[in-house]
Amino acid sequence: MAYQLSFFCRSGEESGDEALDHLLDHLLESGNALLGEWLGPYEDSVAAFRLGTRSKDSDGPVADLLTLELHVGVAEIAESVIAASPHDERGIWGCDLLATVTLGGDNPDWALVHHIWAAVVSLWKAVPWDESSGFGVAAGELPQQGFPGDGLLSRSATANQQGR
Repeated sequence: MAYQLSFFCRSGEESGDEALDHLLDHLLESGNALLGEWLGPYEDSVAAFRLGTRSKDSDGPVADLLTLELHVGVAEIAESVIAASPHDERGIWGCDLLATVTLGGDNPDWALVHHIWAAVVSLWKAVPWDESSGFGVAAGELPQQGFPGDGLLSRSATANQQGR
């Protein structure tokens, strides 16, 4: 199973690699040691990295690596913006950066997801979105293990998914 969390941002970054470097620097300055693998090459507007929190006891990750992908440019992300908010109810039209975190495997690195969430909000005042909760997704409602929809979400997140 895979889970994808998106963040709509206004960054002013010129390229995907530049935005990714900025985010990775922020993550490294404010958190645990990380393991990473650059994915690419891509076009200038896209950058991606496989990322995980480094174990203190070994050279390996504490959990499965996640994929962090950044798309830069209003035109580059326009379809995603319109699909998430067709009538601009959340004020995301004009965003110029879309950050996506994709988790897979049996042991997702939720601590790193929370760290990325805090970083993109701090750097770019990001607006989070996922397919199951839309803009109602909240950091405190993400599971600590498993995936959303596995029955591990809090009661309020489940109610939100059901439109209550």
